[in-house]
Amino acid sequence: MDKPDDPIYDYVRTVMLEIMAVLWSNGQKQLHVGAMMRLIGVEESQAAKHDDERIDIDESFEEMAAEHHVQHLLKNQMPAGTSLH
Repeated sequence: MDKPDDPIYDYVRTVMLEIMAVLWSNGQKQLHVGAMMRLIGVEESQAAKHDDERIDIDESFEEMAAEHHVQHLLKNQMPAGTSLH
């Protein structure tokens, strides 16, 4: 459900989509919910409650990225063979 008049909602959605795009472009197909919450500034005690949750980033993500204008981030930007830790 979109909340078009809420700039905080729009900002958080954009940040999440951008992070998901970077993960997708580098071969990661899951988003760790607790980690995402920490990245967007949620308090540790609240984020820790979601450490066992994951969001699958499936093939439909490419379409969603295009709809939200972050498809440019889907191109792999890391050299082949690079390890992300």
